[in-house]
Amino acid sequence: MIRVATTEDFAWIISVAEVVYRELGDYHAIMSSWLGYPGVVTHVCDTAAGPAGFTLVGFYHPEEGPAAYVADLLAIAVEGRHQRQGIGRRLLDHAIGLSRAGGPEGPAQEMRLSVAEHNQVGRRLFEAFGFRMADREQGHYDGGQRALRMAMAL
Repeated sequence: MIRVATTEDFAWIISVAEVVYRELGDYHAIMSSWLGYPGVVTHVCDTAAGPAGFTLVGFYHPEEGPAAYVADLLAIAVEGRHQRQGIGRRLLDHAIGLSRAGGPEGPAQEMRLSVAEHNQVGRRLFEAFGFRMADREQGHYDGGQRALRMAMAL
């Protein structure tokens, strides 16, 4: 079951992010700033054994122009013991559906994300859902890894 996260979930989300993203930077600070931020929607996937994974999707008007409205998959993570059970796919499918349905200002026209260049599993998952490399400038994570930008028209 995928549900909207509550403030009671935040400590668990931060702890999972710290483990899953540990090589990319200080995700305790990053997640703490994103959780509860206006325009960011957080969901948790529950299993019989408890929470297993989460997504954070941010909705905003990009620099390209105020008429555009996009969704950005800020984070998607599955706790180690629940990986390779299809939870990541379910969470990504849910995040895409949410973006199509709309954020605070309605449906997004595009969904974006960043993925570490070395994260082949993540890149294959995103490509399987229709994400393609974006023509936008690539960035870097705090840990120094190259962050590739991907996007999908909604």
